[in-house]
Amino acid sequence: MTTSEENDLDLNRFEQRLALQLENHAPDSLFVQDLKQRLVSSRVFARRREIGAILVASLALLFVASLAFTMVQFFHSSKERSK
Repeated sequence: MTTSEENDLDLNRFEQRLALQLENHAPDSLFVQDLKQRLVSSRVFARRREIGAILVASLALLFVASLAFTMVQFFHSSKERSK
C-alpha cells in the first residue's frame, strides 16, 4: 500500500470509530428548529438568495437575447435566399 492509501484507511477507521461513539448523541428538535430559523433569517442566507435570483434573471435574459438573435439571423438568411 502507498502512503496515501494507508492514510485513507486510517482516516476511514477514525471516522467509523467516531461515528460509533457519537451515534447516541443527536441534537434535540428544539435546537435544530432554532438553528434553522436563525440561518434562514441570517443576512448571509438572504444575500445568497438575492445573488441566486440575479443569476437566474441574468441567464434568462441571456437566453432570450440569444434566441432573438438566432431568430433574426434565421429570418434574415431565409429572406436573402428567397430573393
